[in-house]
Amino acid sequence: MGAETHMGGEGGNRRRALPRHSARLEKTADVTGSVDVRADLREATMLVSVIIPLYNTEKYIGACLASVLSQTHRNLDVIVVDDGSTDGGAAIAEGIADERVRVDRGPNQGVSAARNRGLDLAEGEIVAFLDADDLWYPNKLSEQISVLQSDAGVVAVGAVFQYLSGNGRRFGRAGEGARDAASHERLKRGQLMPFPLSSLIARTDAVRDAGGFDESVPPVADLDLVARLALTGSVATVMRPLGAYRVHSSAMSARQPAEMMMLARFVEKRATARLEGRPAPDLESFVSSYQLTKAQRRRDGAARRFRDAGLLVMEGRYVRATALCAVALAARPSYILRRIAMRLPARRTPSAVAHSGT
Repeated sequence: MGAETHMGGEGGNRRRALPRHSARLEKTADVTGSVDVRADLREATMLVSVIIPLYNTEKYIGACLASVLSQTHRNLDVIVVDDGSTDGGAAIAEGIADERVRVDRGPNQGVSAARNRGLDLAEGEIVAFLDADDLWYPNKLSEQISVLQSDAGVVAVGAVFQYLSGNGRRFGRAGEGARDAASHERLKRGQLMPFPLSSLIARTDAVRDAGGFDESVPPVADLDLVARLALTGSVATVMRPLGAYRVHSSAMSARQPAEMMMLARFVEKRATARLEGRPAPDLESFVSSYQLTKAQRRRDGAARRFRDAGLLVMEGRYVRATALCAVALAARPSYILRRIAMRLPARRTPSAVAHSGT
């Protein structure tokens, strides 16, 4: 799904909680003699709540849920939060014969309100977020849980994802490491979102303690949440593809790039003030006084052209894409070269994409 985000809490009127999820794995090993076996069993039996906001995505929700239910980590609490859809997506989810899946229907309040509703309903000690048009590869959760469990200082784990066009074409990848000191500082200051939100897993209590998603700052609530999580611990990235992130030309980052950049700067300013113990700005006053410098306009223009070039490549329009990329490269060479390097095809291409049903 395209970049979308918001904050603050509970996302509107609270609806009746669903019956408690009861699926659990049976113990399959004797844990009395080995610390390693106990650790492995602990990871295998951890309940992971997977929160999937759904809004008019019936074309993709079936493949999305299939990728979740195909995880090698089996102990799942899958919560599809229908955000007032007018298509048949919720019915598709409700028709899946798996007790681990539950669907919560409600009025349209926005994607971050839907994620916060899912967070309210989550029963797992780990929570994972997935957009309804994205996909996970089979080992995604098991690999990330291992990272989370191996270090008590790690509060959240993301992963490299491949880009996926609307027609199922893969191109490049997104994701970077963030555990060095400089990157961690950028995280805390709201200057870095190192991976797609659909790759994120985190300790449920940590996300709740951080306040969930800020519903006032679409489409950068993911950036805001990770900044707050980074104040409480390390944020790790599995540096190989564990899923696919669908890119649409209709995504907000493509439709309204200027608004997205403005809100990203607000998140950065607020996070930096919080980190330095200064009063945080309010959104209304920030927007009313917002003005770009010439250098900022140049940087934003280069980033927008590079993003548009990527969309054109996914549509097979290579000549126009090359021209846009050249203009962006001339305006901001170091940034564009780094982004190109990040999007180079990964060495290993998991077969799960071939079975995505897209």
